[in-house]
Amino acid sequence: MARLVLLGTKGGPSLRASGASFLPTSSHLSIAGRSIIIDCGLGVTAGMVKAGYPLTGLTDVFITHYHSDHVLEFGGLLHTAWTAGLDHQVPVYGPPGLELIWQRFCEMMEFDIAIRIKDEGRPSLAPLVTVSIYHAKTPDPVKLVDDNGFCVSAMRNDHPPIDDSYALRFDAVGKSVTFSGDTRYVPALADFARNSDVLVHEAMLAKGVEHAVAKTKTGDERLKQHLLTSHSLAEDVGRIASAANVGHLVLHHLIPPERNICNDEEWQAEVSRSFDGRCSVGCDGMVIDF
Repeated sequence: MARLVLLGTKGGPSLRASGASFLPTSSHLSIAGRSIIIDCGLGVTAGMVKAGYPLTGLTDVFITHYHSDHVLEFGGLLHTAWTAGLDHQVPVYGPPGLELIWQRFCEMMEFDIAIRIKDEGRPSLAPLVTVSIYHAKTPDPVKLVDDNGFCVSAMRNDHPPIDDSYALRFDAVGKSVTFSGDTRYVPALADFARNSDVLVHEAMLAKGVEHAVAKTKTGDERLKQHLLTSHSLAEDVGRIASAANVGHLVLHHLIPPERNICNDEEWQAEVSRSFDGRCSVGCDGMVIDF
């Protein structure tokens, strides 16, 4: 049995009116004895604890790309786990640049880290974190981890203007789950996600684009263009799920997140145009056992 908990399901970095999808992107995956975080949007640390997973049990962290709603609390998660008593190494994986992000976080927190080591007898934080980089120079998937039947693969998706943006697939104990990351419609993702028990895919509804732009209060056309060229419409997400023959499609990173703008029935209706399998509209705290 594996368990996925969606900790944050809102597309974009802002925090607006609370609701079903209030927090930015992060997920927890419990599989093969591991406690894994995928993306570190704001709220990931509290969300992990609220879901019942101790910070001291954290085993792996994976980042899909470096938009703030996926990485803002990366350092905070690891630092807070350390203050909670983390005493083992945690490998963290991400696109090029992760070393610098971690280094600068530690520099920013240098005073706090040093004084806690001296005043509270804590171990050094730096050796507890090991950084590994995705080196996929082509669209072909690369294997990141192959450890006694626990396998993690990465594939470049398409999230302009960011070049280093990735989908991730986890395989273990006869189970598989694929995360699209932020991406526009990429047919090759269906091959990457082939026969996954669960496909967690970002999704957008056309009627919500104007709403999302208006919410910024600037109405800037550049944001509208970014949404239309860098994200996936729900109907196209259904196409990926159908072509991949996935067991359960889970909509994530919702644009718009507000259910009073687009309710679950509208999301389901768009997906059903191209996919007739099981589909769930993600919400913060949703638990998926598979």
